[in-house]
Amino acid sequence: MAETPRNNRLNPLVGKSSPAHEVNIYAGRPAQGHSGNLTGNRRILKDTAADIFNGMQNWKHHQDKGCVVISNIFNMRLELPNVKFPDRLSGYVSELKQLCEQMAEIVEGFQTKLKNLTAVSALEKSSSAPLFISWTTEHFCKITRAIVEAYQQELKLHQSLLLRIADCTDPDVLLFYLSCWTHQPYLDISLEKQAHCMIKETGHV
Repeated sequence: MAETPRNNRLNPLVGKSSPAHEVNIYAGRPAQGHSGNLTGNRRILKDTAADIFNGMQNWKHHQDKGCVVISNIFNMRLELPNVKFPDRLSGYVSELKQLCEQMAEIVEGFQTKLKNLTAVSALEKSSSAPLFISWTTEHFCKITRAIVEAYQQELKLHQSLLLRIADCTDPDVLLFYLSCWTHQPYLDISLEKQAHCMIKETGHV
C-alpha cells in the first residue's frame, strides 16, 4: 500500500515549469517592408510585444521559486508537526510574500502595456494595413487584453494562497495549496502560444 503524502518529503523542484527564455527587444528582423531601426507605432508595438513576453517568462521564474518555498514549508511541517510557529516559517512566508509582490508588479506592467497598445490602436483605426505581417493593432490589443485578464485572476489566486499557507499547519492541506499554486488554472497554454505568435509577428524570432 502506498504511503500517504503526509509521510513523504517533497522534492523542492516539484512543480517546476518549462525553462523561461527572454527575448531581446533590439534583436530580430525589421517590420515587413521596412529596414533599419523602427520608429513610431511600430517601435511601440515591437517593444511592447517583447516586454509582455519577457514579463511572462519572469512570472515563470517567480512561480518556480514559489513552488520551492511551499515545498520547504511542507517539509518543515512534516519535521515539526507539533510546532505551530517554527523559526523558519517567517522567513519562508516573507519570501513567498515578496514573490507575490514581484508578480503583482508584472501584472501592473501588463496593464500599462495594454493602455499603450489601446492608444496605438486608436491612432491606427483609420488604417486597415497591418504594421507588421498580418496583425492589426486591434488584434495586438485583443491578445494583450486576454493575457492581462488571465494574469490578474491568477495573481488573486496566488495572493489568496499566500494568506492560507502562512496559517496552515496541516501538511496535507499544504500539499493541496502547492497543487493550486503549481497548476495555475487561469493561465491557459494558449496564452503562451499567442505570446510566441506576437513576438514572431513583430520580428523578434
